[in-house]
Amino acid sequence: MFSWVKNIYKNIKDLNFSVDKYKSDSIIQSLPTVAYVNKAKKLINCQKYEEAENILNKALAISDQDDLIYKYLGKIYEQSAKFEQAAEYYNKSASLNPQDKEIWLRLGMCQLNCEKTDDALISFERANKVTPFNTDVQTGWGMGLMKQKKYALARDKFLSAIKISKYNFTAILLSAVMEIKLNDYESAEMKLKFLAKVAPNEGSLYEYANLKLLKSDYDEAIKYAKKVLEINNKMLPAYFVLGEIYSIKKNKENTENIFQKAIYNGLDDASLHFEWGRAYIRLFEFKKAKEQFLTALEQREAYLGPKIGLALVNAHEKDFTILDELKEKYGENVYIQEAIGLEKLDKGLTQDAIEMFKKALRIDPKQTYNYYNIAKAYKILNDSNKVREFYEKFVRENPDFLKGLIDYSKWLISISDYADAQRKLRRAEKLDSNNSEILNLLFFTSYTLVKNNICEYNIKEAISIAEKAQATEKFDYNNEKTELEQILKNIQGSN
Repeated sequence: MFSWVKNIYKNIKDLNFSVDKYKSDSIIQSLPTVAYVNKAKKLINCQKYEEAENILNKALAISDQDDLIYKYLGKIYEQSAKFEQAAEYYNKSASLNPQDKEIWLRLGMCQLNCEKTDDALISFERANKVTPFNTDVQTGWGMGLMKQKKYALARDKFLSAIKISKYNFTAILLSAVMEIKLNDYESAEMKLKFLAKVAPNEGSLYEYANLKLLKSDYDEAIKYAKKVLEINNKMLPAYFVLGEIYSIKKNKENTENIFQKAIYNGLDDASLHFEWGRAYIRLFEFKKAKEQFLTALEQREAYLGPKIGLALVNAHEKDFTILDELKEKYGENVYIQEAIGLEKLDKGLTQDAIEMFKKALRIDPKQTYNYYNIAKAYKILNDSNKVREFYEKFVRENPDFLKGLIDYSKWLISISDYADAQRKLRRAEKLDSNNSEILNLLFFTSYTLVKNNICEYNIKEAISIAEKAQATEKFDYNNEKTELEQILKNIQGSN
């Protein structure tokens, strides 16, 4: 869970009642520990925790049955983020005075921070009995359920908290997060749009950016992710949102720049290199993706994400060693499915490979390289209609991917569809006007079409392509160019 959510555990506000006067805390006013506790409370308010602890320990020497001594010792440790010790003291206080209106909430929050979620839920349930209809208790209860991934139940608790207090922005935010988990994007959108106006902090803006990404509203996602970084340039997940969007948009420069910026801001981390590797996969830069995954594993050896990423990029190199370790347990992962498809293709199980590529696309339609994989598989099966269908899908999604256009053009030439090949090659030439392979293929298709339909303009155009190709110092069709020049000469001579 991201750090902004963790901070909620630490900073959730006290219940809406006063604990400033010892009279309201203690029924027995004659206890000699009163003076010690009152003095400790003042020191706690001044953040003089060590002095306050010393005084409370003196009070313990007088009486070990005063719930307030343990309560304020718990506060000292909670304020110092020592949640296990705080929970121990709060637990002792609660056992002495289970009707304290604050103690169960504080105990539950500390237990959440100690990853004792089951215990925390029991504490919140007790808190609800002591102080029913309390917005903070409902929020903490929801957070416990959220940690157990019981998203629907957690959302219900957050909604209860909002009904009690419409100003509980934490509950509004977390209910929106649960609705995103439950794919209720419209309800989440209403809440996050509201928070972006009235409480635009890094947490609410990040979740709004993430929701916009999930809804493929990329320009808005970029806008809100950038707002997050204006507030806090250490908010690593915002960099991930931007990196994902730029890579989906096939903007390699912006993708690399945003991850470099995160490193510049002191955020070099295994998760950053994992996300960077995933971005390179979207850009079909498999070697660079491999470098990032390896870096992530160097920084965190047991990190599963980059290991799964390596299984895919290695599969593109026909190395299926890592895949063999992972495919049984993580067969539903989209990278593993694509890698299994590549393995089956390598083994000649072409139809099985196609099914795996299609399955990967159903799980993540943005993994569009699978269209390319499917087209290559159908080429093996000599199913021209399917090859064309999936090449078309691929180039429609990735119009600037040069290798895809070239491969598609070569296949079109192989089936004598020179006109369509010429169209694809012209698109490729616009992306790389001095590419000798493209120019050679474009000349060949133009030459073939001219021979079938003699036209002076088309002959001149084909010759100009040949001359441009010759300038690249690699031209394979000198005889054909000479032939066209002679045809042109004959046409002009006859005129």
